[in-house]
Amino acid sequence: MSKRVVVVGGGIAGLAAFRQLQLQQPDIEVVLLEASPHLGGKIKTTNFLGQPIDEGADAFITRVPWATELCEQLGLNSFLVSPATSNAYVLVDGILRKLPKGLVLGVPTKLLPLLRSRVVSPFAAIRAGLDRFLPDDWPGDDESVGSLIRRRMGDQIAERLVDPLVGSINAGDTDHLDAALAAPQLETASRRHRSLVTGLKEQSKNSTDSLSPVFLGFELGMRQLVDTLVSSLREADIRTNTLVTDITKNPDNLVVRTQQTSIECDAAILATPAHQAALLLASCPAAADRLSSIEHASVAMVTMGFRQADVGHPLDGSGMLIPRREGLLTTAVSWGSSKWPHWANTGHAILRVSAGRAGDTRALALEDDELVEALLTEVTNILDIDGDLLEWRVSRWIDAFPQYAPGHDRLVAAIERDLRSEMGGLFLAGAGYKGIGIPACINQGNQSAEATLDYLKTL
Repeated sequence: MSKRVVVVGGGIAGLAAFRQLQLQQPDIEVVLLEASPHLGGKIKTTNFLGQPIDEGADAFITRVPWATELCEQLGLNSFLVSPATSNAYVLVDGILRKLPKGLVLGVPTKLLPLLRSRVVSPFAAIRAGLDRFLPDDWPGDDESVGSLIRRRMGDQIAERLVDPLVGSINAGDTDHLDAALAAPQLETASRRHRSLVTGLKEQSKNSTDSLSPVFLGFELGMRQLVDTLVSSLREADIRTNTLVTDITKNPDNLVVRTQQTSIECDAAILATPAHQAALLLASCPAAADRLSSIEHASVAMVTMGFRQADVGHPLDGSGMLIPRREGLLTTAVSWGSSKWPHWANTGHAILRVSAGRAGDTRALALEDDELVEALLTEVTNILDIDGDLLEWRVSRWIDAFPQYAPGHDRLVAAIERDLRSEMGGLFLAGAGYKGIGIPACINQGNQSAEATLDYLKTL
């Protein structure tokens, strides 16, 4: 008899796992259960001002291969587009200043552009330059991104450059994010060299893809990746609007219970956020407790449309970052119509305004109208906008950003040990565990499928 595998969660990790199982073992019965009416999870594209605009991620990073490989396998390469600009701004004491050239995840590798930018004080720029001469002061254990940057380059670099950039990617506080997981490029450079800057420069020198686009997306939005992936699945048993309530282990198999039925299976892949996984694994309290300890942050994104002629700022970049110290509700603004020129083909300026991050839940307390009004006041003041808001859309991503505290990798290893002991045949995939972002989730989906197939060989 053929084996049965249940995939719980229809985000990109779950879909990648489903596809990999089908490709590697066509005779396996695979069932995918998704609680919502839609597949794709945090990948969501809807119409705004008459064209498809992403509500979540609008691109994926190319420095790791897993998303680009999937696009190639799905025949999507010809549809990929790269951002038109990589310049960006940061708000410093209420004034927008261009980010200096030579930044790597917010770390300045060139002193003169940093001095000229006036993003940090001259003293802070000189302090950052001391990284080249300071002795190796690694504390010898896991550390946060903030700790790494503060000890090598000083507080202003941490607070005005690295935290706004790395923190916005993770909706987190870099003083509490594991450096090896949230910014592995920085952590690797700092371990291989006494000087962080020297390590980053050597990485750049050895890089073979420095001329390739760092990010890629689709003119029709990231939804094109999800739709094409789903279309590639043959005779797929995919059930939306199906809420899983519990997963238990019998002597011979696993039982996945939904509100409608129970499904016995030989193995399962749980591709849900960690806090949801914890609720489903009440029969494995050790793993459930550890899963529930992974903290998450929430973000609200307000997409705003204006007439291009009403915007005083030239929007000559991809967007702006707002450091915590500015005290604003806004955390970042993507200048979508500059980043993706096809968004501006109707003479509109389209902005994607973010609010909310770890430690800042003010946006959650506001109704949609209140949130839009508050962010509109801040954004129009900064960008000198004098005109009506033509259209707006609020997208709320509740508990969508896992926070990788120092030691997160050991926590995940302990969870996996618990599952092997108590729930053999159950595997995890998704942003809560071994990397955030579309490529990392695709990779985890693939890896969970491989682990599942290895497990099935033992039965």
